[in-house]
Amino acid sequence: VFDDEEESKLSYTEIYQEYQALVEKLLEDYLKEVGINEEKFQEAFSSPLARTHTSQAILQTVLAAEDFRLFKKMMVQKNIEMQLQAITIIKERNGVLPDCLTEGSDVFSEIEQEEMKILREVLRKSKEEYEIEQERKRTEE
Repeated sequence: VFDDEEESKLSYTEIYQEYQALVEKLLEDYLKEVGINEEKFQEAFSSPLARTHTSQAILQTVLAAEDFRLFKKMMVQKNIEMQLQAITIIKERNGVLPDCLTEGSDVFSEIEQEEMKILREVLRKSKEEYEIEQERKRTEE
């Protein structure tokens, strides 16, 4: 549901709050499992070693629970990855990418039009399922 628009939607906030709760619970459970208290984790988290590029990439999902902008950026990136996967599937099924994805042409072949219809339908159904799930959660509350 995330797009790269400047303005954030209300649904982003709801998803972000769910994400925060999930990360907090998973992190809390993991720290208990490995026997590290929160203070030691904070020390390790703020150490110079945790500031390396590799460590930051690993900790990005945890950091995103405290920074909405980082979270949104991560979700937009995930959407881009999903779109690239869809393009790869189209390429695998068709043997080549449609001209509109390679040369900027607006002309679609019948097969390409059908593939785009399928892709739009899959995305529509995914969004519908998400909205139904959100509505179900609201009614349960």
